[in-house]
Formats: sequence, C-alpha cells, structure tokens
Amino acid sequence: MQQLTPAVPTLSVIASLSVRPWVDSIGDQGFAPMLITHPEPRRDDDTAAAIESRMLSVAHALGAAPAHKTLPDAGERVAVHNDVVLVRLDGTPHALITRAGHWGLVITEIGHVLLAVGLDPLSPPAVGPEVDEYLVASMNAGRLYFAAASVAASARHIQTEAHP
Repeated sequence: MQQLTPAVPTLSVIASLSVRPWVDSIGDQGFAPMLITHPEPRRDDDTAAAIESRMLSVAHALGAAPAHKTLPDAGERVAVHNDVVLVRLDGTPHALITRAGHWGLVITEIGHVLLAVGLDPLSPPAVGPEVDEYLVASMNAGRLYFAAASVAASARHIQTEAHP
C-alpha cells in the first residue's frame, strides 16, 4: 500500500540536512532563499528512493509544493535568535537550525524567506556554479519544492502545540 502522506522528518534526518542561504534580487526587490538538501549518500540505506522519501517528508513538514504549483504561504515558520536561524517543521518538536551571520539580519529586515527543498542529494561543500546547476536541473525535473515563510519576531512565535 502506498503511503499518501510522507512521514514526519526524524531528528536524525533534520540534523543531517544541508542548508544554503543567500540573498538575491529581481530588479530592486530583494529576497532571501534557503536551499535545503540531503548530503550525498554515506550509508548503504541512503538509496535514491530513501533520500527522496526523507526530503519529501521535509518538504511536506515545511508546507512546500512542487515548483510548478502556486507558491504556498507557509506562515510564520522562521525566526532568528543570537545569529542562529530556526525553521519550524510541522509534526515534530524539532526545528531545523543553522548559523545565520549576516543573512539573519537580512531576513529579519525582509520579513520572508523562500524555502526550497531539493529531493536529490547535493554535496555539502557545493557552492556557486554547482549549486546553480543543481537548481536548474531540479527545477527542470520537477524535483524542487518551494514555500514562502514569514520571519517571526521571536522563536516563541514559531512554536506550535505539543506534538504526538
């Protein structure tokens, strides 16, 4: 029987994710994407199907939809605290956490983050042209999910009620 709703991401999946934040613009309008990917396979159970399933669970927990659909509003889901960005995932008490640096100040000012979840692995040290190639290939193959998230005034505002 096929599972209709992806499983909730486990703490180990969340901790293993690679995050690439940057600032971009279209004309004079700035925006702040955050690409979330799975690292390249490290274990025997890191099959293409297993990685896709994990990343679909992350996309679902972020309220993200495939790139060809209308961009969903994922609500207040991101907060910055002491140079750390926290991203709330539905269905789990665990947050995706990453160092923010200057990007944290930018997203606080802009007020929104474009969350992008890739279904395929990408090497954590990948930068520049390799990331651009990944984005283009993933978009063309329908393997990139997006959501627009608001930046909350504090981490308390992204907390949800107790999870099962």
